Amino acid sequence: MSSNNKSYNNLPEMLNAAQVMGKFQNIHNLIRKDYMQLLDLTESYKEVQVNFDALYRASLRSLFSLIEADISGLNTLDGYSGFDDRKHSLIFKFKKTYKQIAKTWNKEEIQQRYFSAKIEALIALKQMRDELVHPKDETHIHSASLESFEKLKSVFKDYDDFVNDLMNNFFVSVSIPINWNSI
Repeated sequence: MSSNNKSYNNLPEMLNAAQVMGKFQNIHNLIRKDYMQLLDLTESYKEVQVNFDALYRASLRSLFSLIEADISGLNTLDGYSGFDDRKHSLIFKFKKTYKQIAKTWNKEEIQQRYFSAKIEALIALKQMRDELVHPKDETHIHSASLESFEKLKSVFKDYDDFVNDLMNNFFVSVSIPINWNSI
């Protein structure tokens, strides 16, 4: 049995987990594809500041739509104890979710590497996204610069690589023998 495997006690539980994992992957891939198109579109308008600003702000907000969808899907698959989508902050849910997934699927090294080197940049972008979504000052409506856009793309790439590394060799199984004749 693979060390990157979660084993269930019966076939219906395992099939449900496989269905949840498939749904997670479909949602993730759809949003990811849209997000990558948005980044490409933003890139194509970097010479027209008004368009670059608007598309950059849309990209900043949309990154967290992908992350929130991932957190929701992964908690449906293997939620951390006490998961509450409405009460916990995004960063709290992010940390707890990925620690839980990494522990279950024996991917702690990948999770720790991302958390030690990359999560601070994500947290900084989350703060900017919060300011943008709930502006209290004109400066909270962030303008795009080549530097800020490159940072956004870098944070997305790091997150995308992290999720791909976690999901590589990611399996579910059933721990009891199956009598296929009775199914």
